[in-house]
This record gives sequence, C-alpha cells and structure tokens, in this order.
Amino acid sequence: MEDRILRRAEFDERLPRYWLLLSTVGITASIVGIPFLVIWLLGIGQRVHRRQYEALQAELTERSLNIRRGFLFRTQKNVPLDKITDLAVNEGPILRSLGLCSLSVETAGGGANTGMGQAQLPGVVDAVGFRDAVLAQRDKVTERGPAPAVAPTTDEPGTLVEIRESLQRIEGLLEQGLERRT
Repeated sequence: MEDRILRRAEFDERLPRYWLLLSTVGITASIVGIPFLVIWLLGIGQRVHRRQYEALQAELTERSLNIRRGFLFRTQKNVPLDKITDLAVNEGPILRSLGLCSLSVETAGGGANTGMGQAQLPGVVDAVGFRDAVLAQRDKVTERGPAPAVAPTTDEPGTLVEIRESLQRIEGLLEQGLERRT
C-alpha cells in the first residue's frame, strides 16, 4: 500500500557549497588532512557534494515523512507523522551567511543528545512552508486517532439489561459475603 505524495521538499542550489565549506573546515582542523585540502577543493569535494545534493530527497505523504540521502552510503528514513513532536528551523552562522536554514525533525522517543528519533534536512527551500505542511498533515493524522473498536453485534435486544442484572446479582452476593464476615 503506497501513500500519495502530498509535497516534495526542494533543496537550495547553495547546499553543496555549504557542505564543501563544512568539510573544508573539518579537513583543516584535522591538520593531517591539510595536504589533501587542495585536491579536495579543486575537484573531489565539489563532485562528492554535488552527488550528495542530487541524492537528497524528502517527501511528505499522507502518513509519513520519507527522507532519502547519500550516494555511496544510502539511507532512507520513513518517519510516521504521528511520531513527529516538532520540526525546528535552525539557522547557524554558516547557514545564515549562505542564506540557508535547516529543518530538524524531532520525534517521540528521541532527543537531541540521543541521536535517535531525529532527522536533519539542510537547505530546504521555503523551510517554514514545508514545516507548516508537515505539521498540518500530522495534525490531520493524529485527529483521526486509532480506529474505533467495533462492538460485537448481537441479535438479542435485552443484552445490556441482562448484563446490568448480572452485575447487580454479583454486587448483592458480594455485599452478603461482607455482612457475614462482620
């Protein structure tokens, strides 16, 4: 059973530049990677992050948020909407300098320090609009709630009356037993 896709996230073209900047800082900080830095900046890094950008997808369906990423190591997360507790819009100094922001998906059972129950969507175009669409669909899903329990059908019209009378007899017997003990 496949859900209908309600909305697809679009990612900003500046996202590969953001990733290249982050990886450059990481390589430089490692000191050992400094000789590799020129090769990284002139070719490999740009191609790697372009492929990473092309592989990034996020789709809102009727019941879940589906996130796919990675071209070497592919990851797919399907986050049920009823498990999403919040979507935060983050703008750090590097993201802000490039005119980008990141959506952080927070779910029940996961927190910022656990590394579980969360997903990051950097560089979403109209991040606030996408966040609002996900939260609106989540609210629709959670309003429905679980399917109502189906009461067993019976052909006897006085079933509830019989149950009430049985309970009254049981209560009477219990009261008699308590009176005898006292």
